[in-house]
Amino acid sequence: MSSSLNRRTFLSAVTLTAVATAMRGSQLVSQATRGADASIDVLAQEPIGTIAPEVYGHFIEQLGGVIYDGVWVGERSKVPNERGVRKAFLDMMRSIKAPVLRWPGGCFADSYDWRDGLGPRRPQRTAFWSQEDSNQYGTHEFMATCKAIGCEPYLAANVRSLPAKDFYQWFEYCNAPAGIGNDLASQREKNGSRAPFHVKFWGVGNESWGCGGDMTPEEYAHAYRQYSAWLPRYEGQNVHLVGVGPNGYDLDWTRRLFPALNGHLPWGLSTHYYVSGDAKQFAAGDAVNFTNDEYYDLLARATTMERILRDHWLQMQASDPAHKTRFVVDEWGSWFGPSTRLSPKYNLSQMPTMRDALLSGLTLDIFHRHADKVAMACVAQTVNCLHSLLLASEDKAVTTPVYEVFKMYMQHMGGQSLRTEFVSTMLTNPLAQLTPVGGASATGTIPPETRVSALSGSASRSGNRITLSVVNTHISAPQTAEVRLRGVGVSSAEATVLHVDDVHAHNTFDQPNAVRAQATQVKAGNGGSFMHTFPPASVTVLSLTVA
Repeated sequence: MSSSLNRRTFLSAVTLTAVATAMRGSQLVSQATRGADASIDVLAQEPIGTIAPEVYGHFIEQLGGVIYDGVWVGERSKVPNERGVRKAFLDMMRSIKAPVLRWPGGCFADSYDWRDGLGPRRPQRTAFWSQEDSNQYGTHEFMATCKAIGCEPYLAANVRSLPAKDFYQWFEYCNAPAGIGNDLASQREKNGSRAPFHVKFWGVGNESWGCGGDMTPEEYAHAYRQYSAWLPRYEGQNVHLVGVGPNGYDLDWTRRLFPALNGHLPWGLSTHYYVSGDAKQFAAGDAVNFTNDEYYDLLARATTMERILRDHWLQMQASDPAHKTRFVVDEWGSWFGPSTRLSPKYNLSQMPTMRDALLSGLTLDIFHRHADKVAMACVAQTVNCLHSLLLASEDKAVTTPVYEVFKMYMQHMGGQSLRTEFVSTMLTNPLAQLTPVGGASATGTIPPETRVSALSGSASRSGNRITLSVVNTHISAPQTAEVRLRGVGVSSAEATVLHVDDVHAHNTFDQPNAVRAQATQVKAGNGGSFMHTFPPASVTVLSLTVA
């Protein structure tokens, strides 16, 4: 991360490495004389906060091929499955210890009636995204999916088209203990689940500024108070409510929302930010065929997440000085045009490439650097849609370069984020002047980043292990950095690197191993400083054992 004068300046004001470069330019010269392009200082005695495992969360909804074919194939399917859920999906999620899964939306949530997905006879309806939904996949199927994965369920409630009573009763259906005479608990038992689901995470609506009702911040604050008030509390169950936050950089939403909540502060504030693959308009560009200029533009735009977190945090502080509410970035990732759609029925599917892997690393590192602010995040979406970890069709399935980054970064989960200073070359975004950056629409636009750091990353500590993740965004040049651990020594080091010669490379059903992480050598010596070279357009994770 970028350099600063002290910890508080770092946590509240620094963006990327521009400040570091300006403040420590003399060090750049000294590093160059020693044959290094950059320096990385890990301050082992300056923790930022615990990296919540939930930062590595996921998101699925009834959209295109996400649920039907991606997740749910049915128990009678020839596709290998566990109680109707695609086995490849479950295996992939287990392999990365997925901590949380969000459902049923997304925009789908605000047209969804949870009762349609219960019992043996379920109605077929035309749902959001103009597609038919058979309701084969409902609450019980979702809970069974989460149980099979070993993750927490995160339910997004319908605030646009169902009254508060329905939210209250869904909550009761999921969480009321058995054997207390509760009618909804009895219904749950008749449908196959005597024990309560113990759902901890509840989203009170979704994108209420858009598909969730076109509300103003004040209108949504009223709805939040109404839907969240006097929910039942059952012994031994901990509940976290997530309120609808801004669309990207829409500071006005946050500025007006918090006073209107009138003290009814949610545990989390949902924040959505997608990065387009085209400088001219949102949700355009090609997922695979992009120029070098578009490559740098996308990665520079990805780093805007830093400003989104920092500036909204400051807006929240006026009404929440103790910061009881933290960020839940439950939709993030890249969003391209339909040119690489897996099939006509797979709406919003795209082919993730090495470029998307770098975007993933940049984003997760930002979450780590703001571990005191980010309580949870959900990549959008896990399978067959946008920034996916898995592509699946009929009996075929393949993990993507995005999956590789999630697997590499697992070492950070639950660790203490450490202040880390990067001094590195700044690379120009050649398309920065063409258009501002938005969120899921033009609301809350912000001038795009004009530069992106060649090297950036984050560090965390768990016991005697320090994990350092580094993204080299330079498309053609390796970057050699002096890595310095301040306050500790290193007894041994291992590295995993994700790198291919072509940033357009991607995994397909026919070539499933085109982009895979590999173990590589690290010469760390026995002290607290060593040199390491990071390949061009790469993601690297160094696992350092503290002496």
